[in-house]
Amino acid sequence: MASFGKGRPARKAEGATLELCLDEARAGRPAPVYLFEGDAYLAGRAARELAQALVPEAQRDLNVVELDAAASPAEVAAELATRGLFSGPEARKVVLVLEPAFLTSKEDGGGPFANAREAWKKGRQREGARKLLALAAKAGWKAEALAGDGAPTAAEWKKELGVEGADLEFVREAAAWAVEKEMRSPRDDASALDAALAAGLPPGHVLVVASGKVDGRLPLVKRLAAAGRRVALAIGTEGTWDAQRPVLRPVLEGLLAGTGKTIDRAAEERLAALVGADARTLASEVAKLVAHAGDRKTIGAADVDALVTRVAEDPFFALGNAVEAKDLPLALAVLDRSLADGAHPIMLLGMLASAVRRLVVERERGRRAAGERRIASYDAWQAQVLPHIPEEELGSKKPYGFWMKYQAAQRYSRAALLRGLRDLADADLAMKSGADERPLLERALWRLMAADTRG
Repeated sequence: MASFGKGRPARKAEGATLELCLDEARAGRPAPVYLFEGDAYLAGRAARELAQALVPEAQRDLNVVELDAAASPAEVAAELATRGLFSGPEARKVVLVLEPAFLTSKEDGGGPFANAREAWKKGRQREGARKLLALAAKAGWKAEALAGDGAPTAAEWKKELGVEGADLEFVREAAAWAVEKEMRSPRDDASALDAALAAGLPPGHVLVVASGKVDGRLPLVKRLAAAGRRVALAIGTEGTWDAQRPVLRPVLEGLLAGTGKTIDRAAEERLAALVGADARTLASEVAKLVAHAGDRKTIGAADVDALVTRVAEDPFFALGNAVEAKDLPLALAVLDRSLADGAHPIMLLGMLASAVRRLVVERERGRRAAGERRIASYDAWQAQVLPHIPEEELGSKKPYGFWMKYQAAQRYSRAALLRGLRDLADADLAMKSGADERPLLERALWRLMAADTRG
């Protein structure tokens, strides 16, 4: 299996890499604890790879114990204290814990809730119910309360656990099933695992934890990191802060290892545009592409377009960026994708109005300082315009961002920007009067960006 998280080895708990962890395992000198975090899929994949490196294949069925997300700290501690069935000076037992609820923030319940619901819908009732109860326990809710008449509302799920649009039907079904099976909410008390870490794990025992986002404020997270290695795994990004793109090449190389196939740069870019930084979905799509390519060694952009459905959402600022770049085809494409993804037209109109209003402000600042003459350099802008920006508006923001907005504003005439604001105000009134939203938004973009009378 290929590895992820390549980088310069670091001999400390934080900043470690998967390569370092694998080297330690193969050399027979593993740390007692490994905590992988970041992207849940990459973390789980790395954790399993490490477990395979630690325990010979013939012993894995008995000496690698996998605990699910609903496992409590006490359950983990108990498993660590139990000897493996294979013993001896070279034998190892690995306790592998995947996405444990006890390491996540109370406010980050959306992901665990979705995982519980997915398991339930796929027929894995016990797993789904256990994950649901583990999450609900963070808010102090037991199975009986979830299944009863006074069960928490969707608003309470959002307030207490950060779950947007909670599926209450699933909650009632899973909770009722848990009550019938006499399942109990796991205890979130970390004292047993704390004691095990403080005393040191039994010789040959290794704890490997794979999680998505962990709550770094939790004392247990800090103790796990201090006891061994903490490794962050995620798909990286490149580009400027307002136009970042996922860097898929390292992950793609791992996913394609052993297949005899490569993926060209154009196909990588298309995958980045269609899938984004969702590693789990990326792995699924790569498997389909490998099968689709057949005997061909290289996967191209045509393969991606033929097979992959877009799931990536445009960033919040993508529409405004297209306006600033005065790129009409890009702006229309972002508008179309945003509407298809369920974005409300009024929200999109607000984003457009905000972007145009900001360009008006920066153009007017420049006009007051230098008349209709365009300011040619950042140094000149700093001397002429920056002193006139109110301190409360500038705050801790970098002046260069204001300069970039000024440059974007110069792509439009003053008349075009003012007309654009008027068109958006008219569109707002028409939308709220029942008119079809898409043509109004498209018309506003066309009038703003397709033609421009300088003035």
